[in-house]
Amino acid sequence: MTSLSLITPGRREGTLGERLGTFLVVLFVMAYKSNDALSLPQFWAEDATVFFTDQYGLALPQVFEPYAGYLLAIPRLVAWIAAWLPVAKAPLIYNAAAILLSTMAITYTCRRLRGLVPAWIVALSMLAVPTNGEIFGTLTNVQWFLQFVMAVCCLLPVEATTSRITPWLRAAIVMLIALTGPFSALLLAVVCAITAASWLAARTRIDPFNGALSGFTTNRDWPVIAATAIGGIVQAGVILSYPEAQRLAGMGPAWVFDTTFTKLVPPHIFGSDFLTGTAWLLLYALLIGTLLLARRIDGLARLTVLGFIAFAVVETFVPMLRMTDPAGLVPLNGDRYFYLAKVVWWWAVWLALSGQTRRSRVNATATTTALICLFALTNAQYLRRPPFKDFDWKGQSAQLSQPGPHTIPVNPYDWKIEVETAVPDEKK
Repeated sequence: MTSLSLITPGRREGTLGERLGTFLVVLFVMAYKSNDALSLPQFWAEDATVFFTDQYGLALPQVFEPYAGYLLAIPRLVAWIAAWLPVAKAPLIYNAAAILLSTMAITYTCRRLRGLVPAWIVALSMLAVPTNGEIFGTLTNVQWFLQFVMAVCCLLPVEATTSRITPWLRAAIVMLIALTGPFSALLLAVVCAITAASWLAARTRIDPFNGALSGFTTNRDWPVIAATAIGGIVQAGVILSYPEAQRLAGMGPAWVFDTTFTKLVPPHIFGSDFLTGTAWLLLYALLIGTLLLARRIDGLARLTVLGFIAFAVVETFVPMLRMTDPAGLVPLNGDRYFYLAKVVWWWAVWLALSGQTRRSRVNATATTTALICLFALTNAQYLRRPPFKDFDWKGQSAQLSQPGPHTIPVNPYDWKIEVETAVPDEKK
């Protein structure tokens, strides 16, 4: 796979052919991991019960209709587009859109991080970690990939361009992502914390990141950060107005934090828990301490990956405050909550093993690749989404052409959609 070759800091930007090659490779792998999403398209969970049902029979997109306490703009736009096409094709359109959007997010993340972390490691960490498969090929879960695009745009220096349109187009795309899922509110908190630390580093002239921290505010993509901030504020407002989203399980934050990162995160990263809780905490401290203090490693790379780690910690911890039975999330249940953490873990491992020389970076890449592959092979059953049950959507959807209420079963288990087709007079 030459398109995902070892890439070290300072290397030239990839050619159009390399970018296209990377995209096609990731697209093929995503389609494979999504199993029968294209060959036997079926609806999954909220794809049917929320996005399809809420859009059915309506002309305008339901972009500002919240679900689970936040907005999901991009899935709702896809549902709106699909509503103009034959209803029998709806699952295929949803699934194809999910695979395409996920592929674009992974490819873009690889390209933006290529000067800091090898594209091979980024791609492998996003495609070869064990998962329960629910995030692949489903529109409901495309947000877990799109968040990476928003994060790299906010945490990396602004991408140079000669076009006046590109920065605003990028900001518009990030705005849509910021209005898709609660991640923009969490990322905004991380960016604000880094900005405050940057101000302090500039005033005290104490910068453990070789100038990258004190100079954080001088080279940001401010249109993108503004878009993220607007989206985050909107999402926070929706969450605060949604009582169920504010429900907490009543467990102490310290207990939840310890349980999350010593009993839940390790099995989701490695497929098993093979250390004690204290050992996991020491390992985390060693890894983060290395990224904080190892000046032999590029400062911008360390700061960026630590920003992603902070984002992953917040994103993983906050949902756990609402869990009444955290033990039910092992093994790999609720895996979407841990996806960012398990991906960023391998970026941090590579960076901690790397140094200033090409040899050290190549050795770090070889070691990290071997570790990812080791845990992938020991969890081979979790590398591809299980096939969905065939509910014959094409045949079932034919009844929607008849006026009246309809109930159609969908995946998973006993989920179903209930919609009503208006009689001709009501459509006028």
